[in-house]
Amino acid sequence: MNYCREWQETLWLDVHGELTLDLRLEWEKHLEACSPCRKEREQLLWMLKNVTEAMPEPALSHEDAGALYHAVTGKLRGNPPGKVRFREWLFEGYIRPVHALAAFCVMIVAFGWFGLKGPGQTARVETVLDLAGQEQSIVKNIDLLENLELLEEMDTIEKLDQVLRG
Repeated sequence: MNYCREWQETLWLDVHGELTLDLRLEWEKHLEACSPCRKEREQLLWMLKNVTEAMPEPALSHEDAGALYHAVTGKLRGNPPGKVRFREWLFEGYIRPVHALAAFCVMIVAFGWFGLKGPGQTARVETVLDLAGQEQSIVKNIDLLENLELLEEMDTIEKLDQVLRG
């Protein structure tokens, strides 16, 4: 490890692919002239390749990724870790589809109820006079039903009379 210590940060940026264009040109010129830095770069690239093959990155679950995202963005915004604002709660995944479906069903029931009855309509209150008129109508219908047999007999008599005259 006899590489140039002043180029150590540049070496690490290079093996991780983080060099800017200007710094890359200057680094490549240095690598052409400095064999210890060139060897150190090759060893680091070989080691990183072997490490990534032997131990792949662990996968984060959806919940862990969300928690990590909220922790980092909260820290960047200056929010305390336990405090969640309403906008974040609403737009960043705290409302589940079940909650949205339940709210939608409640809205449909409410609009359906007011749509059938109308917001200004009230239940009709029947008065005593309305009930008396309905009772008279029912009494007339009962009389008609009781005398139905008599009417059928009269109809039969009229048909018999027409046959005899004819």
